[in-house]
Amino acid sequence: MLLGDRVSSDKRARFKNEIAFLSRNRHSNIVTVLDHGLANAGKINGPFYVMHRYDENLRSLARRGIAIDAVLPLFSQILDGIEAAHLQGAVHRDLKPENILYDRATQTIAIADFGVASFTDDLLATPVETKPDQRLANFLYAAPEQRMPGRAVTAAADIYALGLVLNELFTGTVPHGTEYRSIGTVSRDFSFLDTIVAQMMRQSPHERPASIGELKASIQRHRAEAVSLQRLSKISGTVVKAGEIDEPLAFQPPQLVGFDWQNGTLSLTLDRAVTPDWIAALRQMKTYACVHGIPPQAFSFDGDEVSVRVGAHDVQGVIDHLKEWLPYASHTLNYLLQQKAQHEESERRERLRRERVAEEERLRVLKAIRF
Repeated sequence: MLLGDRVSSDKRARFKNEIAFLSRNRHSNIVTVLDHGLANAGKINGPFYVMHRYDENLRSLARRGIAIDAVLPLFSQILDGIEAAHLQGAVHRDLKPENILYDRATQTIAIADFGVASFTDDLLATPVETKPDQRLANFLYAAPEQRMPGRAVTAAADIYALGLVLNELFTGTVPHGTEYRSIGTVSRDFSFLDTIVAQMMRQSPHERPASIGELKASIQRHRAEAVSLQRLSKISGTVVKAGEIDEPLAFQPPQLVGFDWQNGTLSLTLDRAVTPDWIAALRQMKTYACVHGIPPQAFSFDGDEVSVRVGAHDVQGVIDHLKEWLPYASHTLNYLLQQKAQHEESERRERLRRERVAEEERLRVLKAIRF
């Protein structure tokens, strides 16, 4: 809640944008606004929003103690939340343990306080200008570009802050400068993270991982199960797991909405255009009944238009069979997409394994050289 009449118009505008973004949120690792309004009761005067009550933030959780093996599962949720924000066009710009909340009952992490975040134009509720001399971040976790006036602050600043947080979760200290306490000094099993943290903390934003997805891939080379991949859904516009089926035709089959027959050609209209994958699924159905000589392969598709050569006496039978095929084709498409996703995940993990083995061999060779 913003309290007091002295709150600047800049803060009010940013608060309004934060409410607009969090009200639309559906991701479990980002705080969701349940309600909002304007309070005016005695000393309480200002805009507010209502959210789920969390037990504590990451700072107090870390002070209570986090088991070494529990750090990456927690950090994975932080990555998912920030990646979801980035995929939707929001850059947090003020990541720190105090802005990362924790629910004990569900063991869920949620990113909070998007008050100084930057949003793409389609997410803005009201325009806000960041002045060249305005610093919008906690100094301890701010990226180098945030400490200098007039520098562009992009998603790379969030990745820098995440590097500090990751190292702090293992070591209890925020790394700055050289000779900081590394993860490898705390746990040899997780020493592979030191190289990743070092890259996340590069002085130049362009030398850090280009995205959360790239950062996740670096972690997965060593611990494939440590993090999961995400993307924007074509169906809902929300952020979903990368392996989830995201083709509407795989869940809702098209429907016949029109027909015509002329000079031996039956022309049919569907309620929407079908994709090449759906057409391939139709032609790969294992079992089907059809009019003799007119199987699924005989039909031609062009967007939502379907045509097939058929005699006058077979028109009704062809239409009836096609109506039966439509849901079976969508079911087949669903199955094929699941198989494809599993195959791609298997290939990706094998590629990461080969990359890890090659890097380990390179390091062994370099270590053995006397120069």
